[in-house]
Amino acid sequence: MQNRGTAVFLSVLTALGFACVAGCGMANTPIQVGTSLSGNWSFAPGNYGVILNLGFTQGAYETVSAVARLNGVSCVSPATDILLTGSVGGDNQMMLVSTPFNGTTLTLQGQVTGDGKGIAGATWAFAGGNCNTLGKADVTATNYSNINGTYTGNFVDASNDQLAVSALLEQTTQPDLNGQFSLSGTASFPGNKCFAQQPTLTTSLITGNSLSMTYTDTASGAVLTASGTFNGAANQLTITSWSIVGGACNGDSGTGMLAEQQQNL
Repeated sequence: MQNRGTAVFLSVLTALGFACVAGCGMANTPIQVGTSLSGNWSFAPGNYGVILNLGFTQGAYETVSAVARLNGVSCVSPATDILLTGSVGGDNQMMLVSTPFNGTTLTLQGQVTGDGKGIAGATWAFAGGNCNTLGKADVTATNYSNINGTYTGNFVDASNDQLAVSALLEQTTQPDLNGQFSLSGTASFPGNKCFAQQPTLTTSLITGNSLSMTYTDTASGAVLTASGTFNGAANQLTITSWSIVGGACNGDSGTGMLAEQQQNL
């Protein structure tokens, strides 16, 4: 039983707003500040051949974090993870700053659109280290939709022979610890001699607008590797290079194009 002094003390705490409610002692739930960011992005300064591919690992909840990789430069390996953290403020202004890589620090800034699908007025700034010469530049930020659906088309080899392809592909909704995405699904190559059975998608990688896929036919030992790019809507896959090792089509290689098939509602 509480004595009178204890009761008075508790009533004072309650009046001051210090009364403990359910969940007392637990960590506060993070509060969303600006529009949340997610998905697969690229940042590029015009037609200079340099592109920063980035996957957001946490949106606008107190801290925004992402992992990026820089392609088209010699100052850092394209396999180097660039770790960025920052925030999206109440005015939807984004600022991300990287931990140093090869002595360089990268700062990304821009105005996030209300739907979280665009970043206007984006800039990057490289300071110090090997990539210092990239300096500060206006960049175009592009958000890529997930590859998700049935894609059909043809692979064409050096002799202009065509290999029909139909692939069911589904991209992961969240990136891995390297800020990269992967694919699952199946593919069929109707009416061809290259595979003894339907090959299985064994490895894949999605980063920015780049993709790579490896299909394996365990029956014949044939392995098909394909790589390329895709557009922002992810409804067209441009295969810049494919090749087959093993099986009846060993040594074949070429290019291709796959388009997403629209479902009839």
